[in-house]
Amino acid sequence: MSNRSLNVLYVGLSITNLLWAVSLVFDPGQYVGKPVIPILFAAIHIAAGLAILSRYRVYGGWLSVAVLTYYWLFVKPREPIAEPQSVGILVISLILLLPHISRLVNDNIPKWIPSILVRLGLAYPFFEWGLDAIRNPNHFRIYLEANPITQPLTQAWDPRILILVLGLFEISLALLLAPGLLIRIDALVALGALIMFGLVARYPLALPQDIALGAAAIFLLSEGPDTISADYVLRRRF
Repeated sequence: MSNRSLNVLYVGLSITNLLWAVSLVFDPGQYVGKPVIPILFAAIHIAAGLAILSRYRVYGGWLSVAVLTYYWLFVKPREPIAEPQSVGILVISLILLLPHISRLVNDNIPKWIPSILVRLGLAYPFFEWGLDAIRNPNHFRIYLEANPITQPLTQAWDPRILILVLGLFEISLALLLAPGLLIRIDALVALGALIMFGLVARYPLALPQDIALGAAAIFLLSEGPDTISADYVLRRRF
């Protein structure tokens, strides 16, 4: 695993934390009614973001994992569309803790652990987005019809078909990413989808979360299959 790939991931996680802090300070209105104290959580994200880029990376990891776990448990039920990204980033952030965990158990962490954490972390939001599109098509229809970018699509095609295709695409991508089947193609498609979703959804649904997820996709593009991915197993067998 190259240091360059890991550095891209670290930078993505750091930027996401720092932009969350900016959002908490300058746009506190979006957190009204949620169990979040903007100034306190902004301080946590700033500390995590700066630590991730320093020699105190593992402590930044612990802060990031702690605050994202809190979001998962207490904020996610109130933001079912946006928060799957935070859960995925939580899984990816566990990479930052691996050196500490290795020392605690007095053993080396298998080299495939970071790759599988990135795969699962990137796959999770796509899977939940896809399920939500299929289970709650009316919610997506209202959003697509109101969005000026997607409105022409809903006028040209049946919105129900568009939402079904979107949901199936997202679930299929997640089911390929998780086991690592066609991993580089999946990562490229995921990166393209994140860029497209970012242009359509914009702030706050897409940014800053998609920066860390985009960094995860770049990591997979660079690293390719790990030793327990479906790609590697099939290549060895056939």
